[in-house]
Amino acid sequence: MTAADLTPIELIGLTVLIALVGAVAGWWLARRAAWAPAAGLALLVATPLVPHVPVLGGLSLDDILPLLGIVFLAFAVDLRRLRSVRLPWLLVSGLAILVAAGIVSSIADAVSPGQAVTMLLRAPGRYTYLAVIALLVCLAEPVERRKIFVARAMALLGTAEAVFGLAAFFLPLGGIGLEPTRKFSVLYFEVPGRIAGTLGISPNFLGAIFILTIVLSAGLATDASARRERILWWAAVLVQVFALVLTFTRASVGLAIVVLAVLLLIRGRVRYMVPVLAIVALGFLITPSRTLAPGTPGAGGTSAPVAVERLTSDIPDRLALWTSATLMMIDHPLTGVGPGQTLVVAAANPDRYMRTEFGAAVNSAHNTILLAGAESGVAAAIGSLIVNLAIAIAALRVLLQLRRRRISAVETAGALAVLGYLAQGMVNNLFNVAAAGVVFAVVAGAYVIRLETASSAQPVADDPGQRQRAPIGPPPELSR
Repeated sequence: MTAADLTPIELIGLTVLIALVGAVAGWWLARRAAWAPAAGLALLVATPLVPHVPVLGGLSLDDILPLLGIVFLAFAVDLRRLRSVRLPWLLVSGLAILVAAGIVSSIADAVSPGQAVTMLLRAPGRYTYLAVIALLVCLAEPVERRKIFVARAMALLGTAEAVFGLAAFFLPLGGIGLEPTRKFSVLYFEVPGRIAGTLGISPNFLGAIFILTIVLSAGLATDASARRERILWWAAVLVQVFALVLTFTRASVGLAIVVLAVLLLIRGRVRYMVPVLAIVALGFLITPSRTLAPGTPGAGGTSAPVAVERLTSDIPDRLALWTSATLMMIDHPLTGVGPGQTLVVAAANPDRYMRTEFGAAVNSAHNTILLAGAESGVAAAIGSLIVNLAIAIAALRVLLQLRRRRISAVETAGALAVLGYLAQGMVNNLFNVAAAGVVFAVVAGAYVIRLETASSAQPVADDPGQRQRAPIGPPPELSR
């Protein structure tokens, strides 16, 4: 669905309906949970359930729930704590560079005031928006309750997306929830489509979300003390893995398996990889088989499921896209070509930006750093690199705590999921679309980004006074 499919009245009606339902649901959940931050956190996590339909400028329908979530969360947390904490300096520095470069690029490259506003919303506005979400999530207390709430909400989100996607793949729903396969892909006319869920955009983004939800679901299953609860969470993991395979997103499938294996290795549950790998194999085997083309690895009269051939025969276009973005950054080092303008500029000069030695570059750079550089110049690429490094270092710091003290499997899963998502960001652009960026900001804020007290430089989450003031303590399964 696109904005062109809807009249202005229909867009306004949908916007009001989503806002009303979100507000009522958030208010009800906060009262039901007897915990004010629950409303904002749930609305933020639910972002992917609303399809991406552009409305105005850089805003779309899937921005409604996160904007509501920000409002709910801002009233639910103690913003006065910001006076006594020190923000992560490396992350803030990278973000400041990235936002400043985006502002300069938007003003310099826009040809009209309206386009300047759209560019400002698309790049610097989007990065600031995600930073605010991560900061508010960091402030949600008690910390242990925040961690378990976010994990459960993410697991439910992943399961809902998986069930919807599998229904779309196996049932005649008219292509809803699927992305049509591309003409030159081995999947063309061989499968109903690639599972895209409710997002209304590329399955690559759903694959990235599945990395977060699958690993956090496994963390819940590992921490669960009751057998029934453990079985339910592992069932959620397997359903999500099955749907992930049928997104046919190679990077997501590979990273999810690796990150999940690392989590289970750390927690001493490696045997649980057996059913996971069996589900992955099932996902490959249920797709139609056909004879491998000459020159394909394993060819010679043999046949293989098209899902396997997708891994071995479909030639990725990443080198061409990276080359195009690098050339734009070289040609426009100070301001880039403008946020959202890479495809326009490439089409205007195809010999320079579309026809590369690695093939045709017909999409924007599938790399968070190179895309920032192509759109807003070298400074933006440096800022994006710093932001990625800062978040990765913060995630590694969480994992290093395993040497000093026992931390929950959910917290371990959160750090590993963040690293997996950042890794996929090197082959996909995952920060300029609300659905993927928002849920990542929530997970990063819940498990990785720490606010330190200005006086002692100790994490606020570890302040005994904060724990004593917490109205609700950690669930039993995290305190055993």
